[in-house]
Amino acid sequence: MLSVRNRFARTYAEARHRFHLAAELNGSKVKVYKHPMTGPNGEEMASDVVFLGNIEAKAVMVVTSGVHGPELFCGSGAQIDALLDLDIARYGDVAMLLVHAVNPYGTAWLRRTNEDNIDINRNFADFTKPRPANPGYEELADDFVPRDAGEATWKAADARIKAYGEKHGKPALDIATSGGQYTRPDGWFYGGTGPTWSRKTMESIVADYNLKNRKLVAAVDFHTGAGPFGYCEPIYSGDPAHPGRDRLQRWIGPAMTIQRDGKAATPPQQGLSSELWEKSCGPNSGYVSFEYGTVPHQEVLNSLRAEHVLHKQGKNDWKSAEVQAVKQRLLHAFAPDHETWREMVVTQSRYLFDRIARGLAAEV
Repeated sequence: MLSVRNRFARTYAEARHRFHLAAELNGSKVKVYKHPMTGPNGEEMASDVVFLGNIEAKAVMVVTSGVHGPELFCGSGAQIDALLDLDIARYGDVAMLLVHAVNPYGTAWLRRTNEDNIDINRNFADFTKPRPANPGYEELADDFVPRDAGEATWKAADARIKAYGEKHGKPALDIATSGGQYTRPDGWFYGGTGPTWSRKTMESIVADYNLKNRKLVAAVDFHTGAGPFGYCEPIYSGDPAHPGRDRLQRWIGPAMTIQRDGKAATPPQQGLSSELWEKSCGPNSGYVSFEYGTVPHQEVLNSLRAEHVLHKQGKNDWKSAEVQAVKQRLLHAFAPDHETWREMVVTQSRYLFDRIARGLAAEV
């Protein structure tokens, strides 16, 4: 039996190995959706899927990890813990579907984005319609991701970002920062111009496991980098009028916040994974993200900015000491190598999985 520490990994290859090992110990098969590229050491990359419970179950809890590259290491630990310790059958007609590494490229190469610098959690937009503009981002784009990481450049960029916040207010600055943008392919929080491999793979998984025809589907997505250290904030980021909101609120309770109310740790955003579930599974679905706090918010942003600047400059030599320093800083910002943090992730995920499974069983 793996200890809590050993449920967590520090590289994609290690996380994937442990997920496959836990599935083997559980007696479950892994369905592999292979990515067309390879990792920094030539390793295969894939979204790996395990279905737990009755394949015909009327209710399914879908648990996804790794939408944002290094954020996988949080969700992977919780998924491995579920494989080892969660008896899904005890809830009745409820099954669990684990999707390990929605964005395997970002995890393997320690990028929050995919191979095309696209933020997968801004890529579930309807690209048949014009994307809403983010004028605040346009004004600050070259400050969020400046031309270099030199002290003078950084200081001037920070001053302009601060001035924008003082003029327009924190909510406006938050949306400018991470609300999503579709005009700067070399910028951050870029949603792309069409569906990515990760989005298409998730759509295939929805179809392959007949999720749209289930009576109830609860989608849980693991994220990190916002909020107090180790604290899990369940955030509903979908349409507030969608029936899934009230169901999840009943099951989770007042701990769940509503992103579009402006009271969550993350601001309103566009192109989120919630759109996949609301469109694919309709009113029978519900989507919630588990947002785990890590390090102070400014360090999260600065580590992300530094990695984007590196990428913008074309410095992608995996063996370079400069590259590794920036990558490891990013890893620490989104997945702290701290025992207390790992224990908090597992403890809270167990509690919330139980709440949602009980809710599904009661209402299926």
